[in-house]
Amino acid sequence: MVIAVYVAYASIGWFLSGLGSVLPDLEDDIGERASIYPLMPGAVLLVFAIVFVTRHKGAAPANPHTSVITAGSAGLGVALLLMGVTRWWWVSALGGVAAAVAAASLIRLLPATLATERPDDTERVMMRANAWSSLAGITSPLAIGGTIALGLGWLPGMAVPIVIAAVVVVAAARPRHDAGHVAPVAAAHDGEAVPPLAAWWREWAVLTTCIVIEFCFSYFAATYLHDELDMSTAASAAGAAAWGVGMTAGRFVVSVRPAPRTVIPSVALIAVGFVLLWLPQEPVLAIVGVGVAGIGASPLYPTRATTLLARFPASPDQGAARGALASGSALLISPALMAGLRAATDVRTAYLAVPVLLVVLLALAKPIATPTREPALAS
Repeated sequence: MVIAVYVAYASIGWFLSGLGSVLPDLEDDIGERASIYPLMPGAVLLVFAIVFVTRHKGAAPANPHTSVITAGSAGLGVALLLMGVTRWWWVSALGGVAAAVAAASLIRLLPATLATERPDDTERVMMRANAWSSLAGITSPLAIGGTIALGLGWLPGMAVPIVIAAVVVVAAARPRHDAGHVAPVAAAHDGEAVPPLAAWWREWAVLTTCIVIEFCFSYFAATYLHDELDMSTAASAAGAAAWGVGMTAGRFVVSVRPAPRTVIPSVALIAVGFVLLWLPQEPVLAIVGVGVAGIGASPLYPTRATTLLARFPASPDQGAARGALASGSALLISPALMAGLRAATDVRTAYLAVPVLLVVLLALAKPIATPTREPALAS
């Protein structure tokens, strides 16, 4: 199941990163309607999270995840094939909505699955899952660009790897029926599944802030390099890829060693990267700064998502739903924040939102308690 989750995370990274790469071709085929495609996953995820949070108050069933993960992974591949039918724009739009629904269902559930399967090792496997997602996010634009350059269009580069991943997920995500397997999440009274807001609001706010900071770089680094440093469109896109490289490298490194217990190292590295990007106005230093910021941000989401999940020991699904609420909110807040500031001033001034968000993160975050394992009871 953990392997299936890793592959599903990689599919999500491939899809979300690839959306930006396929957008120009989609706009050529179906017009400005395509501009809403990148907004769909965040909007659907936010709706899913709100519905789950408001309608499901009890602990989740012991093993509800396998069918959703397999259906979501397979559905994402099928939806992308529909999205590529641009001869009829409404078919493509239907595929885009279906892809957003499949992606949102996976994003909401995958963290809970890891917490359920590996309760004593959630942070490490969460870090590694996000590392694979980051690696897929780097590779996806390259693959899509390659198939476009070969005259095959964007669909093979976007959909074929996700279809292959779906086959792997379906093969790997099989429920265990062995007699020795015990559900790792202890049963609890429904009232214990959702602790009071005071018990988890800070963790939720920290996670949301971390994701907003990430998207400030991943969405607008290329725009900054192009508008402020006069780099070409191709060079700006290549330079902005330093963010994904830093994130991927950082997450793989941290997955094999203890993660930082506080956000201070991450904030310090992101601040250094921001200074290199913002002050010298030198392309090489700016690209280095983007990479350094990516390394600094790499452990934030996995560690803080795990911390939020730990507040819901009776139901990881409830914690994951609130994590999805954070992701969906950030997916909508970040573009609106940066685009609004850029429209009012310029992208250089808009990037001053980053140090402000870092100060907010420092004010909200507390050190993560070092996990301790309870001694095993004698049989």
